[in-house]
Amino acid sequence: MSPISPLLTLLLPLVLASPQWHHGAPSWGSWNSEHSSKSYCEPLPTTLPTTAPATCSATPTTTSYSSFVFTAATTTRYATALPAPLTLTTTYAPAFSVASSLLPSDVTTTSYSLDRSATDLQDGAYGQGAFARLWESLTWNTTLPFTTTATPTSVASSELVYPPALYTACPSSSDSCIDCYKLPAGFRWGVAGSAFQIEGGLDFDGRGPGQLDEIGSLPNEAGLANAQAADMNYFLYKQDIARLAAMGLPYYSFSISWTRIVPFGNESTPVNQAGLDHYDDLINTCLEYGITPVVTLQHADPPLHLVFDDPAYPDAFLYYAKQVMTHYSDRVQHWVTLNEPNIAFGRPGATYGAVKQLLMGHAKVVHWYREVLKGTGDITIKFANNLALPLDSSNPDDVRAASRYQDWILGIMGNSIYLGEQYPDEILGTTDTNITALTDEELSYINGTSDYWSFDPYTAQYATSPPGGIDACAADPTNPLYPICVVNTNVQQDGWLMGQASYAYAYLAPQYVRQQFTYVWNTFRPSGILVAEFGFNRR
Repeated sequence: MSPISPLLTLLLPLVLASPQWHHGAPSWGSWNSEHSSKSYCEPLPTTLPTTAPATCSATPTTTSYSSFVFTAATTTRYATALPAPLTLTTTYAPAFSVASSLLPSDVTTTSYSLDRSATDLQDGAYGQGAFARLWESLTWNTTLPFTTTATPTSVASSELVYPPALYTACPSSSDSCIDCYKLPAGFRWGVAGSAFQIEGGLDFDGRGPGQLDEIGSLPNEAGLANAQAADMNYFLYKQDIARLAAMGLPYYSFSISWTRIVPFGNESTPVNQAGLDHYDDLINTCLEYGITPVVTLQHADPPLHLVFDDPAYPDAFLYYAKQVMTHYSDRVQHWVTLNEPNIAFGRPGATYGAVKQLLMGHAKVVHWYREVLKGTGDITIKFANNLALPLDSSNPDDVRAASRYQDWILGIMGNSIYLGEQYPDEILGTTDTNITALTDEELSYINGTSDYWSFDPYTAQYATSPPGGIDACAADPTNPLYPICVVNTNVQQDGWLMGQASYAYAYLAPQYVRQQFTYVWNTFRPSGILVAEFGFNRR
């Protein structure tokens, strides 16, 4: 089996499916490279139809006796590779040779090589000694099998055989029934990964430590798996991309590690040349193989010391984003500022007071991209949301509980970005959250800083009012359900699970997907909807 296999194990469950963007830009969704016009997804209409969609016509049958003959129930189907390379007919921003003039004049580009014995070296605030001291608290017991970029090899056709159709699909020896499902024109689909989850090589080539690097660090978390190896994508990315192209996957969404670009994380600190070179080659390799890159600037891995509550966060994030966007925006059309920041709160260093810093960091990057860099691509922010539904839709308390949950998860950032409106009343009316109302000036600045809605609707759940009621909980910061003050469950009123159990918290609940789309569509009224992550291993 190819060394790429761990990456695909991670990526393929993250199947992306999206209705067509209403403003004409593409979206990306479920993968099936041979039948690129097939999907279980339909375009999202403004008003949903009340009738069921058309299904395959059944062939009338008659019963009779005959001799028995074994027949194949499935056929072997192979993925169709992408045409390569992907030739860009336009650029989406000035090339770096021009855009570099937009960077701060004090930017220093350097290279770091971690020497853990150099912690006593006094060679300046951002020298090799200071870099070594960044890593003093982090070490792992993982040894990588190699430390250089692997040369891609050809992908054998035996590795490109489609699995049989899921049992929920129409059974047919010719798979003809699958032809009933069509993707709309302009639909785009692909797979996703993120730097911390797949790259490995955490302390290689001048990368600084990130907040997630503490997972599995010795000695305190020796029993936990660490990401020093992960899927070794930092070294295997060429092979990974070659394999994605051979499978016919036209879009690849990945994130850039903030601390590979700015190891110290802060504004006006040195930029790591090795990090810039790595992602430059990754993007060029995507294009070489016919794959369109989709780039996320921060996917849960900010610098180790830079908490979201820090007032310095917005400008530090902007400084990092400027380095990335000036180098790559000529070739990258699709950008995501932050991945799931709406569930980053409620822990040390990320109290609910951090929501303003994240909103402002996002908005500053978007304004700079549009107004200073003059980027012509699209840019969004990606939310998490497992739709909350009233456990009892006839109970006003449960209806309020579901609405309140959605306010805390989506309204907390979606109101200002998509509607130009204040935090929801359910949030501002909760005691001691450290959330202060946004000013009119801030609302004006944040409003409209996303070209379309993007989220990860993995599953759904039910919501009900907590013991003693929502208001009592919202006034009591010691309540274990505070501040959201909603009881969530995957068990229906009748005692049955809402769907088959999947990974960890998630249950298969496709019956609520359309309701999740219409909640977003009618509540936040975006120009389009992108499902950026979806799917998981069944067990």
